Order: sequence, then structure tokens, then C-alpha cells
Amino acid sequence: MGMGEFFEPERSPPKGPFFSADELVDLTSRVPAQGLASGPEASLVLRQVGDARAHNLQILHEVYEPNADTGETFLQHASSEGGYIVQGELEITVGEEVRILKAGEAYLFDSRQPHRFRNLSAERTVVISACSPPYL
Repeated sequence: MGMGEFFEPERSPPKGPFFSADELVDLTSRVPAQGLASGPEASLVLRQVGDARAHNLQILHEVYEPNADTGETFLQHASSEGGYIVQGELEITVGEEVRILKAGEAYLFDSRQPHRFRNLSAERTVVISACSPPYL
């Protein structure tokens, strides 16, 4: 448990089946590094739909501002992960493969492979992703 989680108030995710925008659970603090640069221009926001553990499925609304990055340390967890680029473009590294995906493109991979997400563009990027089992 990180310091942020320790001080966050205990909150039960809404049960659904429908969720308003203000009912999405902010998980941003659970990603260790949030950008190459400091400040709001490099922010990354992760918001979860409902109770991922109860459904064994984590669905995220992800917003990457310009220069936002999941960090130099690659992510790795025992899950399957996929997503759809709604707006902008996102550089995704999975193992040794690197590709820039644009709006309308998607990804799906075994999350045990080291991976990283970066917005190298000057525009905001929006992604809808899913991960099973949940990892954040």
C-alpha cells in the first residue's frame, strides 16, 4: 500500500450497472510515475468503472496530456490488457515492440510482458482500456 492509498478515504465503488462520470474511481495515484516533465502538461488521469475486483475486469478511462508517460520503469502484471484509442495518439511499447497508435486503433497483449504508454504528441490522448484480472 502506497502513502496515497493510506491517506485516501475508504470508499466503496458504486455497484452499477450504470455509472455517471463523477462515479468513476480515480486510480491516478496508483501509477508510480506520471510523466516525463513535471506539472499539469504531463499529467495522466486513470478513472475506473465500478468495482473491478468484484467483476474480475478493470475498465479504465485514461487521459494522457502531452508528454504524459506511465514511467521509465515498465509495467508488468499477470493480466490480459487491451484498449482503444478514442482521441489523439499514444506510443505503446510491449516487450521489444514499439508502435504509435492513433484514434480508431487498438491494442491487446499479455500484460506479463513489460509495457509502457507515452503521449509524445502535443495533443491530449484519450483511451478506453480493459484489464483482466484487475491490477490497480
